[in-house]
Amino acid sequence: MDSDQKNWRVSLLKHRVSEVKKRLKERNLDALLVSSTVNRFYLTAWQGDVESGFVLVTHEKNFIVTDSRYTEHVSRETNGFEVVETSEGIGPTLVDLFGKNRLKRVGYESHDLSVFSYQRIKKFTKGAKLVPVAHLIEEIRAVKRDDEISKLKKSAGLAAKAFNHILNFIKPGVTEAGIAWEMEKYMRDAGAEKMAWEPFIVAVGPNASMPHYGAGDTKVKKGDTVQLDYGCSWQGYKCDISRVVFVGRPSEEQVKTYNLVHQAQELGLSLVKEEALAGLIDRKVQKFLEKHTKYFYRHSLGHGVGLEVHELPYVNARRKGKLEAGNVITIEPGIYIPRWGGVRIEDTVLVTKDGYQVLTKAPKQINEVTI
Repeated sequence: MDSDQKNWRVSLLKHRVSEVKKRLKERNLDALLVSSTVNRFYLTAWQGDVESGFVLVTHEKNFIVTDSRYTEHVSRETNGFEVVETSEGIGPTLVDLFGKNRLKRVGYESHDLSVFSYQRIKKFTKGAKLVPVAHLIEEIRAVKRDDEISKLKKSAGLAAKAFNHILNFIKPGVTEAGIAWEMEKYMRDAGAEKMAWEPFIVAVGPNASMPHYGAGDTKVKKGDTVQLDYGCSWQGYKCDISRVVFVGRPSEEQVKTYNLVHQAQELGLSLVKEEALAGLIDRKVQKFLEKHTKYFYRHSLGHGVGLEVHELPYVNARRKGKLEAGNVITIEPGIYIPRWGGVRIEDTVLVTKDGYQVLTKAPKQINEVTI
């Protein structure tokens, strides 16, 4: 990393930490204890493993608490954080930090911290009040900056190319697991650091009636549909895409079902823009499908995508919030018919002031996905 890149990253991370501190003031908190691995990476650019450390953000100083396995690595990878090495566990170390920094009201990530860890910390920090704070950093993460959008576009582009590749791979006799492995190999060879989640959904024929099916040993045969739901990660940022492939000329029922879902997705996309009510978008798409079938989706119409494949904001009928320019979300309606199969079409899109921009630019017209 050259000096310009390093300075740019330092400035970016300072901005993120300053956003956290603004919210601490709003909540009358002296500090925030960050346990989420993803949020730790967002603030510090240090990945680490699941149990390798905590971040403590105060109004004056910022700390990373970790053990001797990681202190040198953290010191090299981060800026603006004091590295505190612990050999006794997080509890005794926090006692010292809370006391030296006069921290009385400390927020903790109540949606992430385990009950076991919370009880241990509380046992050692009786002089401070631990205040549950859910999704404070996730709310900041929900609005993407230009650097994040560029990474999301890169992962989405890799996934779109993988779909074009797999159209030439799928044929009668190949298995769901074989298709999933071919897609993973392609994306990794193209530069993806890992998959967005595992296992992919590769559902042949009737298996597609289960929205979160995995990828088994069912073989493709002529006349089948193949439901794909997959994604990859580029420099930490994920994408999420669903497509259907028709193996041979689709039947009348397959065409009807696919076209309904395609129309529903187009409706959902047409409603996406800054200030749009996320819940209302979901309700309108459900109402459209409900006129035609009782088998319309019961999951959320969409969700945020970023450092996690499911994050804020959620496009769900029960949600009351509005979309903001810079949100990156999915729109993914589906129809699931037991013992027959299903269709889901999904794209990752960027919310803009006057609409949206599709990031997962893979074919989805029925003639384009028939092999």
